[in-house]
Amino acid sequence: MNIARLLSVAEHTHYPFKSYPHKACHTILFPGCAFPSQFPRTMDALSQLCHDAGIGVAYDCCGSPLAGFGKAKSAQRVLDNLNRRFKQLGCERIVLVCPNCHAFLKGQLDCELIDIFDLLEELEVEDVGEFGTGRLFIPCSDRKEHATEEKLRMRCDLSSVITLEDAPCCGLRPDLANKGADYSTRLGRKALEQAGGERIYTYCASCAGQFSRLGFADCRHIVSIQLGIDEQPDSGHALANRARRKFDRNTNPIESG
Repeated sequence: MNIARLLSVAEHTHYPFKSYPHKACHTILFPGCAFPSQFPRTMDALSQLCHDAGIGVAYDCCGSPLAGFGKAKSAQRVLDNLNRRFKQLGCERIVLVCPNCHAFLKGQLDCELIDIFDLLEELEVEDVGEFGTGRLFIPCSDRKEHATEEKLRMRCDLSSVITLEDAPCCGLRPDLANKGADYSTRLGRKALEQAGGERIYTYCASCAGQFSRLGFADCRHIVSIQLGIDEQPDSGHALANRARRKFDRNTNPIESG
């Protein structure tokens, strides 16, 4: 087991930065681990948006990293705890920011699941930023059906953004990352080569963080652009960024949903 895997398993087995609402919430935003790590300013905006709309925010690990590393019992324990916490809060709907969380939690929680783009449309949040020329990197969880990509192309002006059709995984998928850091890095660099130096847009914070760690900062999350926040991945402060979510004051909605 390599060091990166050891650290990841240790953190996600007993996620130390979890924080939940104290009030009953019909709807709860669940951003996962990677998004708060890489896009802190966008997370601040989302947190405030949800607070004002009567939506709670819960910071925790979904268990996907543990399952990916073969820790099935630990992953199931995380799922059981999530179900218990959401039931205690009277939650009936979970809004997911991370496509990996969405893929992993589908059919595992006793709540309806929607993604962040559905919520932004429901709240009638208009796109503030503009999408310039660039490439769209599709996360592994959407490569089979391209459902989220199709949804975004219908809702956002991505006419100048070309999909990277044949790019490999960014290198973080557990079954690939298990092959070692060198292999993971090679995959990420190959994806960057196919982007040809153009800005990369994606809806996976893990992918964005990986590209940033490989030295490519011109990567933007779709949600950041929609909210008018020009924010590149903050991979250098990822641990501190997710740690401070434990003290987020907007986890409770302004009123019960």
